[in-house]
Amino acid sequence: MRWLEMVIDVPAQAAEAAAAALLDVVGAGLAWEEREGTVRLRAYLPEEGFEERYRQLGERWRRVRQVFPAVGPWAPAVRARAEEEWAEAWKAYFQPLPVGRRLLVVPSWLRDRTDAGPRIPLILDPGMAFGTGQHASTRLALELLEEALDAMGRAPEAAGSGDALQGPGESRGGAEPTGGPAVAPGDGEPGAGVTVLDVGTGSGILAIAAALLGARPVLGIDVDPVAVKVARENAAVNGVADRVQVAGGTPADLRRQPPAGWSGHLPAAVTVANITAEVLAGMLDDLTALTRPGGVLILSGLLAGAPDTRDLEERGRALGWHVADRRQAEGWEAWRLRRRRT
Repeated sequence: MRWLEMVIDVPAQAAEAAAAALLDVVGAGLAWEEREGTVRLRAYLPEEGFEERYRQLGERWRRVRQVFPAVGPWAPAVRARAEEEWAEAWKAYFQPLPVGRRLLVVPSWLRDRTDAGPRIPLILDPGMAFGTGQHASTRLALELLEEALDAMGRAPEAAGSGDALQGPGESRGGAEPTGGPAVAPGDGEPGAGVTVLDVGTGSGILAIAAALLGARPVLGIDVDPVAVKVARENAAVNGVADRVQVAGGTPADLRRQPPAGWSGHLPAAVTVANITAEVLAGMLDDLTALTRPGGVLILSGLLAGAPDTRDLEERGRALGWHVADRRQAEGWEAWRLRRRRT
């Protein structure tokens, strides 16, 4: 398959908004390269259907330009790339990255040259699926997921209820995670026995992290068949294929027909989705139904202060959710939400 690479430079202060606009359409491939005062964005689309999606990108770019006129018109440099070239292009921008208290995200091609120390290595080859850990929205989601699993696993009677998450940790804004030494998965503490649903799993990074942190079973879903394939491969590389199931489809599909063996595990104790506010708003009813009463919903991929983000919070409030913990980094926002029992 041939892909088309679009390259455009934007002012650093507008880069987060511009990247969010591209992710709305691209989803499966966006590289970010910081330069002197600017950020170079590389987005990838398959040649088939390119014209329509290019038009959609232009529409979203115009919205960004209304807020950040300095981004200029939508006029990226476009060139054809072979599928193999795209996969290789990621490697220049992907290095080992510590996340939260216990995880170290390690590119698969650097695994033999990386000492994880006390951290749990999460081996990842993003291939052509979104989710490397390098992006702020993914890091924020990983931090909130780790903390939710820690709290639930250390209070088994509250696992799945969200009750273990009350207390000093709520609404800490951008506070850095704190706590004791790393705990290896399988020691019966963090995340033990907690079911997790990862919506829009991409590379599988969040689903795999949940399993490495002790959650089981874990289900990742994605509408992109490439992402489903990549996530399954990454789960196998990390030795958690027996705990992580990956399936194609949307939350609505999942409600209608859960994968084999999963009907008894839904709704999940923890649901996590790192997408965009606009997309999340459209699936919030389904996410609510797929998260058990008193459970935890983690949403990331939200552009801080954007109208879509405010609208999403209002929509969540109408469904009984409230933001118990709000984190920000590099212009992005992630929430841990709790919902009153019914």
